[in-house]
Amino acid sequence: MAYIPLTKSEEKLMQFLWEQGKPLSASEIQALWKDNAWTKSYTRDIMRSLEEKGAIEFYNLERTGKNYGRRFRTVLTREEYFSQLAMRNGVTVTKMFQVEAFAMVEKGNKQEMDDLIRELEGMIEEYRARDDDAE
Repeated sequence: MAYIPLTKSEEKLMQFLWEQGKPLSASEIQALWKDNAWTKSYTRDIMRSLEEKGAIEFYNLERTGKNYGRRFRTVLTREEYFSQLAMRNGVTVTKMFQVEAFAMVEKGNKQEMDDLIRELEGMIEEYRARDDDAE
């Protein structure tokens, strides 16, 4: 996926959408997001910008009384976004794993380290199985 730069407001809205985990309209966002001071108009503007950038996409129409509202779902995942930010700032996946592994060793958290090793071994096995299938 191509890098999608987000403004602070766009990132804030994406964080909210990721937390909700379901398609929402601007009206639903206004109703659910209690600590948000944005107007519905500003929320729609941010959603329009996110749609143009490819971070969210139209999902369906929702009828509310006599009106219809467009619901959107996220296309860009939280993991993809933060991975893009890290890589854009020169932090590689290898470096992230190293930092996380060193932090676990330093904390002495054997269970977390064992979990990480199992996860990595599973990823390696999956990679090798795909590689074997290609031959």
